[in-house]
Amino acid sequence: MSETPPLPSTGASDEEEARAARAANRFDIRRLIGGLFALYGVVLTVVGIVGSHQVKHKAAGINIDLWTGLGMLVFAAVMIAWALARPVRPEPPETRGEGSGRIRRAPAT
Repeated sequence: MSETPPLPSTGASDEEEARAARAANRFDIRRLIGGLFALYGVVLTVVGIVGSHQVKHKAAGINIDLWTGLGMLVFAAVMIAWALARPVRPEPPETRGEGSGRIRRAPAT
């Protein structure tokens, strides 16, 4: 009978894994994209509201700045909600160190 070799360990404790997950959440690309779209969305929405009448209706009578700004704000809300709803979590100890291509080994017989 042959035993399967032990899986490699990352050497990180549960506390270190949780700390790494919090840092990953802080700089999650979904949050960064959502924040950037929110910033530009606010700017465009304000320009669409307070801009001159001539600039507002330049695109076939449509206030393109306002509508684009509102669309960007909706997209930003979706990205931030997604990041908050599905945060990065630390790997469970039984799968830690296996990598992303988790190939399940058949039990030794």
